[in-house]
Amino acid sequence: MRIAIDLNDVLRDYTRSFAKYYKQGKDRTFDLSTLDDLYTNDLSQIFPFKSNDDYNKFVYEDYSWEIFGKSETCTRTLTSDLKIWLTRTILDIDTEEPIEVLIVSTKEYGLSVPSSYFFLSKLGSPIREVYFPSDSSKIWDKCDILITANPDLLDSKPEGKKTVRIEKDYNKESKYDATYESLTDFFSERINTEKLINDGI
Repeated sequence: MRIAIDLNDVLRDYTRSFAKYYKQGKDRTFDLSTLDDLYTNDLSQIFPFKSNDDYNKFVYEDYSWEIFGKSETCTRTLTSDLKIWLTRTILDIDTEEPIEVLIVSTKEYGLSVPSSYFFLSKLGSPIREVYFPSDSSKIWDKCDILITANPDLLDSKPEGKKTVRIEKDYNKESKYDATYESLTDFFSERINTEKLINDGI
């Protein structure tokens, strides 16, 4: 049994980090209330970049360290919540096969990759495997259960797989097997994980 946890807007507060540095580095007049009702997780459609090249330079060169590395976690207690979940819940659940946990992330290019490893080092978690596929669909080859906010991944779930949706404005219409307000919310009750693993959802 393999559980994959997506980075952006699940562990890492990617969208707010992006907005913070866009306002700081590109347009100090940008109205951050735009984030209150996002219709898409494709931020190139939300923030007014001059071109795709301008967007890519901002994200993967000029502000990679700030957006991907210095970002805060999605909830204040997430670092400790993750450690407790890994060392208590996951290890204590009785299953026929061992439970493995990995971290995944799509659209990691250029300087975002080392910056993301820095972010992960701040979590201090014992998760051994991190996967940054160039083709996001390959994530499904690596896991049985995916915890994500990404609507593209939620809506492309293959038969036989399970998804946990972390709720965001941009994924309200997406499919899911279980849904929670945050990853901390999912971790809060042991039975949430037990149901997910034992087909009780």
